[in-house]
Amino acid sequence: MPSAPVPSQKPLTAVATSASTVPSDSFVPPRPPFRELRGYTVDPSLETNLDLQMVSHVTFRVPWETLEKGPKGEYVEVIDVDPPSNCCYEPVDLDHPRILAQRGLPPSEGTPQFHQQMVYAVTSLTIHNFEHALGRRTLWRHKPNPARPADDTQFCQRLLIYPHALREANAYYTPGRVALLFGYFNASADDPGNHMPGSMVFSCLSHDIVAHETTHALLDGMNRNFLNPSNPDVLAFHEAFADIVAVFQHFTFPEILYHQIMATRGQLSTQESLLSQLAGQFGRSSGRRGALRVYIGKKPDPSAYQDSTNTQFLEPHNRGALLVSAVFDAFLRIYNFRVADLLRLATGGSGMLKPGAIHPDLAQRLADEAAKSARHVLTMCVRAIDYCPPVDITFGEFLRAVITADLDMVANDCLNYRTAFIQSFRERGIYPRDVRTLSVDSLRWYGPQTGESASPALNDLLRKLRPAASDTIYVKSRKDLFDLEVGMRRDIHHMLKDHFANAPEGKADAKYLGVDLSLSFEVRTARFAFRTNPDGGTVPQLVVGLFQHREVPADPDFPNGEQIRFEGGSTVIADLHKDEIRYCVRKALTSGRENRQRSFAMSGTEGLRNTYFGQGFGAGAEAIAAVHRC
Repeated sequence: MPSAPVPSQKPLTAVATSASTVPSDSFVPPRPPFRELRGYTVDPSLETNLDLQMVSHVTFRVPWETLEKGPKGEYVEVIDVDPPSNCCYEPVDLDHPRILAQRGLPPSEGTPQFHQQMVYAVTSLTIHNFEHALGRRTLWRHKPNPARPADDTQFCQRLLIYPHALREANAYYTPGRVALLFGYFNASADDPGNHMPGSMVFSCLSHDIVAHETTHALLDGMNRNFLNPSNPDVLAFHEAFADIVAVFQHFTFPEILYHQIMATRGQLSTQESLLSQLAGQFGRSSGRRGALRVYIGKKPDPSAYQDSTNTQFLEPHNRGALLVSAVFDAFLRIYNFRVADLLRLATGGSGMLKPGAIHPDLAQRLADEAAKSARHVLTMCVRAIDYCPPVDITFGEFLRAVITADLDMVANDCLNYRTAFIQSFRERGIYPRDVRTLSVDSLRWYGPQTGESASPALNDLLRKLRPAASDTIYVKSRKDLFDLEVGMRRDIHHMLKDHFANAPEGKADAKYLGVDLSLSFEVRTARFAFRTNPDGGTVPQLVVGLFQHREVPADPDFPNGEQIRFEGGSTVIADLHKDEIRYCVRKALTSGRENRQRSFAMSGTEGLRNTYFGQGFGAGAEAIAAVHRC
């Protein structure tokens, strides 16, 4: 038989030349969505514990960006100067091929470049979680203008991070420089079984401390009035919210989550769980014989929050712990509700697990439900910040903000998230002042659904801002976004001022917005948010913060004596689909808060000086500024 014909073949180079009109060197690899960086799951202390060593490290997946040495990126810049040692450490290059090939530097307490990598990774992860919940890019507090202290139009692109700023057991956020300062210190001789006395402890290597400090900076960028102590809850809220973010980020790490589910047999309410502890190494090595804060194991005392004479619960960290424990307890209720059917299936309907280790498949399913519940709770809390009053916040108002924001996104609460929050807050005596019942409908902020609404003319003004919403979607940089918001604040101020003065509904709308027309007012914030609901739909919103203040005598019997600043304002949340104001969260100057604020101001309670304890914004911050200027 004749052989089959052999197809003609061309040299590979000839095929490439004839079939392609594009030069071979034009291929550009796709931009990766994430950068993987290794780090400590909680802190370095887990490395020397045989039971926990296998879960002591985690791989952080943070949004990809091109970095300069430092690292220095879009949001943060790490500056590793060490004033106590009078030295500077070489900045790490996370884009170096050798570092990229091994998912970042390996965890090391003795390598300053890894310290730089750790603070960058945790900070980037925290920023990413905020942006996911808020539906927009985050901005830091404005850059200070010494010549004009009231000027808030100067863009601050990067948060400065100093991993070795202080030789003391401390770490804090300083608004004056928009910077995070981390300390390091020698471990105490107390409880030496958990650490070597005199060993060096670096706060920048604790995920919890870095996440806590970053949250302070993010919260300050969203609302700088939350640093003004007008009632006992304000500073406590700052501390509590930072802890909430740090604790719930534990549940984003599959390595330790699965391990802790196995270790606790799915019972996350046990005190032994690492997931509910904050800053374990920091607390033990500074002489506390345990984690800095633990949010499980104490029976709720509904009288503690309401007792204004108990000085223990007036200290910001202690008072804030009440709020964190309420949120964590709500999470536990949600988690237990979600896994009840799994436990029934695994136990033949009894719901009672047999002694011994649980099946790995069950542990994985429980871990999945815990991660999902924690992610939802964290998103609920972060999203609620947009629904809080702009000044003088209380824990009860935060509960109302959580409920309202969740109602806007999730109409059908089939898993009873909102009920879990209400029950946990109620058991700790945390109630809003101006509601008659603790039902979901009563806690929701007043709006059109309750018969309270703005005039049609005021809603028409918002329609004029729609083009700015489109500009926000396509804006190229955070600097452009900041400038757009500054311009929008100016435009809204002019529109409202003209509306109040000339429109027939002007005075009524000013009252609705909580504006005292005898005083000037400021549009302090104006932001768009594009949130995604569980059905996949986008909910575009405009969030506007109005602000006023006046000076009042600290002692009404001495009107010419010491004066205090009494602040008021409102948060306006508008639906851009319906062109209507959904809520106006008012804290007007005409309300009955003045006497309460006066009493608190005269009580001598200290302001927010630092995150954990120490001397606050003192010589350490000045030293950092001086070195950085050099």
